[in-house]
Amino acid sequence: ECGETDIPEKNWIPFVHGDELHFIYQPVPHDVVMAHPDGSCKQAYSTNFAPLLRLKRTYPKLVIRGSGQAIFINDTEATPSLPKPHYLAMMHMKENEKSETYAHFAYRFSANPPFNILQVSSQLPLLTAAPMEKAGAAFAFVSGLSVVNRTVAISYGAGDRDSRALVMTLDRLDEFFDMNVSGVSGNLSSI
Repeated sequence: ECGETDIPEKNWIPFVHGDELHFIYQPVPHDVVMAHPDGSCKQAYSTNFAPLLRLKRTYPKLVIRGSGQAIFINDTEATPSLPKPHYLAMMHMKENEKSETYAHFAYRFSANPPFNILQVSSQLPLLTAAPMEKAGAAFAFVSGLSVVNRTVAISYGAGDRDSRALVMTLDRLDEFFDMNVSGVSGNLSSI
């Protein structure tokens, strides 16, 4: 059995490795569960990414969760900042549980077990929108990820009213990783 039955469960990131379905239960720690055909699952791996751990220590109320699904990438020419096979996934951060604004980041994790995080991007430039049905801050929330012919499409909702997509080439997305991870914490002022 995986997850909890007495609290809300959300933001798991599915991916396939070999012929097996896996889910990232949470990015920090990077907990990976393996799903079985009968619907059950078990925790398979748990690793930590030091820069995200430091970020959580600096901002203890910070919430870090997954978004969308993970995609296998094996294109060293288009990903020179990580020239080896890996998975590409999305995560979001918010200041605390009650916050309704999010900062979104791409991240890369190992193509093989234990599927440890290798890199986190700078913040993605999503266009936010104010919610229509209630007062609140403008926000955007990533819901999907696709990579076709070196084109990356990150689908997202803005203000719970607009469907949008951030579309760029794989090598352009790679430029978001061309930094040290301290850039992640530098972007928290926008949350």
